[in-house]
Amino acid sequence: MAQGFANMFTSKVLLDMTTRPRMNNYTFATVFRPRAIGFLFRSSSSFVQRPRWKRYNLTAEGAGCKTVTLTDDGYSIESDTPKSTGGSGTAPQPVQLLLAALVGCEQATAKFVAMKMRVPPIRRIQFELHAERDEWGSLAGPIDQHPLQPSRLQRIWGTAHVYSDANASQIRAISEAVKKRCPVAS
Repeated sequence: MAQGFANMFTSKVLLDMTTRPRMNNYTFATVFRPRAIGFLFRSSSSFVQRPRWKRYNLTAEGAGCKTVTLTDDGYSIESDTPKSTGGSGTAPQPVQLLLAALVGCEQATAKFVAMKMRVPPIRRIQFELHAERDEWGSLAGPIDQHPLQPSRLQRIWGTAHVYSDANASQIRAISEAVKKRCPVAS
């Protein structure tokens, strides 16, 4: 074990996509926006918080399999595919970037949750992440027909090693809150 860390907890984390709804199965409710000014308004049974939208704006340009994306706060993100699939192999694959975004978001959410719960801070988290998808969902022809297999990631799983002075029940509470609050995992 690494020296200097009082406690280290390991928990199974992230998603098993086989048990979560697919994106196209979500239903969206109509948002009620009252004329009255106020942060909270009363519905029939309880107080409901008005939406506080956070927007993300990106521009991107691609040639071949390589894409360069620019964020509205000045970052440049490149993606490509391996030479074996027609790319030049000069940048991470888009799915790898998606998975990196997942662990990055879970890390940031865990830090935020621990701070709001007023528990000892998380010093670091080591993620071991795995994902799989059936390539036939992308490759199988005919290309103008719906594939027999879905092209999306079918399963994402892994382990997070959490280094903190928080106790095991506090780490479990943080983990449960992260599952509910991480925007990328949701």
